Amino acid sequence: MESTGKYWIPIFNYLEADIDVCLTHPKYVKAIKGKKTDKKNSKWIADLYKFDLVRNSFIPPKDIRELCEISRYRFKLVV
Repeated sequence: MESTGKYWIPIFNYLEADIDVCLTHPKYVKAIKGKKTDKKNSKWIADLYKFDLVRNSFIPPKDIRELCEISRYRFKLVV
């Protein structure tokens, strides 16, 4: 999965319990120049993953992420 903005977070949270999700930065899976479609892009990323050419981004465990969310929310309320 390509991380773009914050759109990946709910999908990652939902899928992480069932499958091993590989999240990567878009610059590491950038496709070749030319006409890009979602179908071609997803096939390109799948091929890169199949040949173990995708670098995983570090995502902390779920309990740490939840603690970070709570602390950010508390900071937002206090300040």
